[in-house]
Amino acid sequence: MKNGPVASILKETYLFSFMNDKELESLTKISTIQNFQAGSLLFIAGERSKYLYILIEGLVSIYKHDNKGNEIIIGFFKPFSLLAEAAILKRVPFPSTAMFKTEGSIIKIKLDDFESVFLGDPRISYEIIQSLLNKIQLLQQNIHFNIASTAKEKILHFYKKNPSLGKELKKYEVAALLGMTGETLSRNIRQLLKDNKLVQNEKVYTVNEN
Repeated sequence: MKNGPVASILKETYLFSFMNDKELESLTKISTIQNFQAGSLLFIAGERSKYLYILIEGLVSIYKHDNKGNEIIIGFFKPFSLLAEAAILKRVPFPSTAMFKTEGSIIKIKLDDFESVFLGDPRISYEIIQSLLNKIQLLQQNIHFNIASTAKEKILHFYKKNPSLGKELKKYEVAALLGMTGETLSRNIRQLLKDNKLVQNEKVYTVNEN
């Protein structure tokens, strides 16, 4: 779990790395660190937040349920990520639920104070826009792969682009993220290993670039 001066942790995040000591002092006054156990919910679909959330430790799953009650994984996030900033800044209910897959920590920043004091800073606005654009790009890539790719192509793309994430997720979580059953994932991984397109080192899979 993250401990220590809030200012020093804020300085580590890309969003505030440029701040001077005075700016960090002002931001620290409206910020707190909250720790979570694995399996803890950060927020639930339909809730609203009075805080901006920055993940500083751990792995968070964002998911929702369809009309049949099936869990649909939107994505997994690692430090240092803004979480659900679009809904928070628009002050609308969360469209999805967030859960810690591991122990972790967030920095909570009071939204009203952040908007009035810091959001007008073009440096911060730029980083928030970049965060939103990255998530839009990720969503577009996921849509493309779910529509156009074979199961094997999805699996190779996932392990190539997310080597560290692949180590932390269970197979059923990877399968859910890729929109396939666990049996389909396992069957195709076995074939990719046989074809030498994937290499397994203990329980870690890497893409064979040769």
